[in-house]
Amino acid sequence: MLPQVAADEKATKLFLREVETTKALRHPNVVQLFEAGCYQGIFFFTLEFCPLGSVDKYMIAQSGKLPIEQALSITCQVLDGLHYAHHLELTSVAIKGGKKASGRGLVHRDLKPSNIFLVGGGENIIAKVGDYGLSKAFDLAGLSGHTCAGSVAGTAQFMPRQQVLRYKFAKPEVDVWATAASLYFMLTGHFPREFKKGEDPWVTVLQTQPIPIRKRASHVPRRLASVIDKALVDDPKIGFTTAESLKAALQKAWR
Repeated sequence: MLPQVAADEKATKLFLREVETTKALRHPNVVQLFEAGCYQGIFFFTLEFCPLGSVDKYMIAQSGKLPIEQALSITCQVLDGLHYAHHLELTSVAIKGGKKASGRGLVHRDLKPSNIFLVGGGENIIAKVGDYGLSKAFDLAGLSGHTCAGSVAGTAQFMPRQQVLRYKFAKPEVDVWATAASLYFMLTGHFPREFKKGEDPWVTVLQTQPIPIRKRASHVPRRLASVIDKALVDDPKIGFTTAESLKAALQKAWR
């Protein structure tokens, strides 16, 4: 990763401190970060290789949509990875001053098809959540030329209104909503909301409702559609607040 601004010692230390938490994530459904560092102003990572690439690219090879069973399998695996990350005990997180602190749980904040990676093949495809905090850490260190402070980071098309309103205080439920939005995209090839050209996407998130999935994909069974539509509710609150509750509801509806 090439920084857009000069990487001084302070920025470098801040970035490497931020990625320490990402290195703590070790789960079959999370892309493993093995190491990170900086050499002559260039930041590098060694990451688990996912030969099938990301879900959005995989969808292009599959005519733009995925079969229901495959999309559900990917989604449930993502929810397993999120459940793990949301409950992870962080016993040695680096903080300012070189000190260590403990904490619990990591929120992704930018889950979307391009951040879900695939390995394997056929009926044995394994889904892995990627970019867990790396882009955020780059921004926070000031290396991208802009900062997360006072702004909304993430992707509007896969973001609930709660996250737009209070980005810095995002809870695990925003990842659950984003997972449902990604499932919607896998099944329909469309975003849950209608984002019109020329209109502010953040206003669209705040002022419009997701379109019921069967209006775009009538082949989705009604019971399953009901769960997906509920998961995409974000006014006044999000329909499913935990990864495990959404996974259980999806599996029950599909059975």
